[in-house]
Amino acid sequence: MAEQQQQEIRVDVENGNEFLADEVSISHSPIRFVVDFKSVTPRIDLSNHPPRMVVKHNIVLLDPSFAKELFNVLKDNLSKYEAKFGEIKKPEALKKHEAEMGKTSGAKTAKQDYFG
Repeated sequence: MAEQQQQEIRVDVENGNEFLADEVSISHSPIRFVVDFKSVTPRIDLSNHPPRMVVKHNIVLLDPSFAKELFNVLKDNLSKYEAKFGEIKKPEALKKHEAEMGKTSGAKTAKQDYFG
């Protein structure tokens, strides 16, 4: 039996930037899931220009079987988190804001108001 040579493989790791997601949308086609994480921040210009919103996107494309595996891993980690730290609940301030938005807009789902 011939002796196999071990070959060294060099691995370069490029770490991505951290990204705080305020919103997420998920869609799919027959061949992939599209997970679109969004960070929405208001920009207020003090020189009498109207306020504007800046939306940054980080999009992750997933094979359907990987999307299902991600779902299972996330579900498992949420269960472990809640077992250790308690049930994850929506913050009271957010519930109050959504209730107020529902009363004033008449909509079933509240939209966020970034400019007060």
